[in-house]
Amino acid sequence: MKYAVYVEGLSEMLFVADVLQKYSNYDPVRCGFLCVNLNADNYDRMNSPKQGDVNSTNYYQIVNVNNDNFVISKLNKDIPGLLASGYGVILGLKDVFGETYKCLMKNQRVIDRARIEHMYATQMGSINSQGSDCRLHFAIMEYEAWMLALIENYVTNKGKNLAEIYQQIGIDLTTCDPEYSIYHPFPRVKEIFQACGEDYHKHGGDSFSFLSTLTVDDYERLRHSGRCASFAKFLDSLLGGAAPQLP
Repeated sequence: MKYAVYVEGLSEMLFVADVLQKYSNYDPVRCGFLCVNLNADNYDRMNSPKQGDVNSTNYYQIVNVNNDNFVISKLNKDIPGLLASGYGVILGLKDVFGETYKCLMKNQRVIDRARIEHMYATQMGSINSQGSDCRLHFAIMEYEAWMLALIENYVTNKGKNLAEIYQQIGIDLTTCDPEYSIYHPFPRVKEIFQACGEDYHKHGGDSFSFLSTLTVDDYERLRHSGRCASFAKFLDSLLGGAAPQLP
């Protein structure tokens, strides 16, 4: 099966690649993928990370569109070519948090599930899927909420005390669901990185520092924990499951 995955940024692209590598046990026969950075209308293929090729049992083209507002427009532009090239599943991943949501909420700092569902229906309805299996996924409120739910290994690998870090940022991530509890997760991730002697700017090094601490078991624990439901739904789609109820 060939999959096309369109994401809004570098962190998300590297996350998708990490999931595919680890779930396939780095086996290029089972899983191949190519990461592509989209700059204007130039599709720049990355040499790393990369695994397998189009002859792998499952092959993924992961496209970083470099802007949360471009995921849908690029999908609409590329879907005809993707179908012609034999892509069977087309996925889009974008954050809820952003100017569209802030405008919809009139800048109220609230996680409103009804508004999120309305925004999802509007954006999904704007995709001309042309009969393809096209699925738009939201990271609620943003990809960094998933990071917060997986951050424990990163903190302990840096030799820091989890309880002290959580007290410092004012949130106990062992008990809360970041998807429901944290309106803007990015600054919280940045605070944790800084408390561990690093910084977070959504750059490649930031992402590798975090992703290198994770295993399939970590992903699976979150996937089946009942926390960050948008994470579980995206992984289900990415790893070949039937289309989940979205968002």
